[in-house]
Amino acid sequence: MSMRIGYLEDEQSQAELVLSWLEAAGYDVVHAANGTDFVQALKHNPVDLMVLDWQLPDMEGLDVLSIVRQQLNLDVPVVFATQRDAETDIVEALRTGADDYLIKPLRKAELLARLSALARRAGVSNEDKLISVGPIEIDTSSETVTVDGEVIKLTPKDYQLACCLLRNVGKLLSREYLLREVWGINAPLNTRTVDVHVSRVRRSLNLVPEVGYCVKTVYQHGYRLEKVGRLPEVV
Repeated sequence: MSMRIGYLEDEQSQAELVLSWLEAAGYDVVHAANGTDFVQALKHNPVDLMVLDWQLPDMEGLDVLSIVRQQLNLDVPVVFATQRDAETDIVEALRTGADDYLIKPLRKAELLARLSALARRAGVSNEDKLISVGPIEIDTSSETVTVDGEVIKLTPKDYQLACCLLRNVGKLLSREYLLREVWGINAPLNTRTVDVHVSRVRRSLNLVPEVGYCVKTVYQHGYRLEKVGRLPEVV
């Protein structure tokens, strides 16, 4: 599964250029030209990194960043890409929650290098073949799933769903997103298919608070795999 970048840029020629760079580098990109559409897109398309413009038609990039951090509770790396080069602007962006700051005009090699460095620091990589969450490990090269060292058998769809959930700890995954990623269905269907499979994966992988992780159902939205405090052992 490729890394997905959320890209917020309203200037069309700039957006098309950067999109071509990112897609050629192997990234999936969720692009929007204004803050409102971008925030809505994030609710249905979890991302690993974000590149934000500052000046937008409907709000400032700082407002978007505040929503991302405080309302959506997304802790993914964020890079500002803007013409604003005053030290006070840079400091304000970093204090609001940005991880890096690039001044336009953007340069391809520098942008990709900054994104790659942020991805490494955040533990995000296109090359990860081993997914490890608590006592659960998935070796994607052999498609082997283990829980506390014991091999667990999953159906092909349950396996794909498990990979999707474990790669996106802490991210809200809508049913539409899961249908698209696991079943290849790009339509908002009224189906309990996702619910049934999530329930099976939760049970098969023993995703309960006692092991430190659980799958939370978010009403009318979807699911989120969350890290929780382990319950104390009774001795």
